[in-house]
Parts: sequence; C-alpha cells; structure tokens
Amino acid sequence: MFPMLSENYEKFKRYVKWLYFLYELNTQIAICEPWEKVFCNVLLGSCVSLILYATFAYIPGYCLSVFHLLWPLTVQNLTSTCLTNSDGLCGNESGTTVLT
Repeated sequence: MFPMLSENYEKFKRYVKWLYFLYELNTQIAICEPWEKVFCNVLLGSCVSLILYATFAYIPGYCLSVFHLLWPLTVQNLTSTCLTNSDGLCGNESGTTVLT
C-alpha cells in the first residue's frame, strides 16, 4: 500500500510542478530573475485576493446567485427549521445555535 501511495504522491508533485511551469510560461515570468518572479507572484496574488475580497464583501447577493447558477445544489431553508431556545436565538434539533 505504501509504495502505491508514494507513487501517487510523486505523480501529484510532478503534476503540480508541470502546472507551475505552464503558469510561468504563460505569464512570461520564466525569463525573469528569482527576485522578479517573487515580486510578480506577490503582485498577482495580491490583485486576485483583493478582487475576491471586494467581490464577496460588496456584492454578496450577486456572488451567491452566480455560485448557485454554477453549482446547483439544494439549499435547506434555515428559517423554516428555526426552533427558538431560551435565549431567543434560533437553534436546530441538536441544540446548536444557528444565526439567521
């Protein structure tokens, strides 16, 4: 079992290295010096994280509708299963508190 597991791990490592190499080639940072690669990766990561944060902070309704459009899963309606406990908070059958 362990040789098969280590073989799968090595395949995964090669695949991730191949994906990173493709990323470097497509963004043209393969020809840069190491400090330039770090700068470009940090800049790109900062931009992507800022866009994701702004998207989820300022337009969450739109993000949720796109999310449900792309991944249509059944969503349980929490307000219909709300059981009020002694504190006046909404709880479920197991006694845990659910914020609505």
